[in-house]
Amino acid sequence: MATQRYMLRKISTLPLARFGCVLGGVAMLLPGIVCALIGVQGIAILRTFLENLEGSEMNLLGAPVELDFIAVLGLETLQALVSRLDDQRFIVALLIILVSILGGGFLIGLIILLLGWSYNILAALTGGLEVELRQ
Repeated sequence: MATQRYMLRKISTLPLARFGCVLGGVAMLLPGIVCALIGVQGIAILRTFLENLEGSEMNLLGAPVELDFIAVLGLETLQALVSRLDDQRFIVALLIILVSILGGGFLIGLIILLLGWSYNILAALTGGLEVELRQ
């Protein structure tokens, strides 16, 4: 069997970056789903907490006094936002998953692109990798 030697002197970085983006997006699918479930559940818990603050009743000097902590603390806009997000759970979950996939894809693509550039610089200085192939 004849062997042939090849020198790998340069890697094309654009396909490498595309591969990194796809790899990062696929890798972030499951963590994105987990983050979406935790985020949606956290929003539901926050909404329940804020609704319980709204009509709290205290006993002052033997007389029941109803306090609205939302109004006292100025949390009306936060309560409205949390309520709106809780009403749109499915869309919020999809947005969290999408941002996770896009962010992970971009980050891994960028890292692999930088590694490709680094290899090309080192290969220009050292001659690159030598690969031996048999037929």
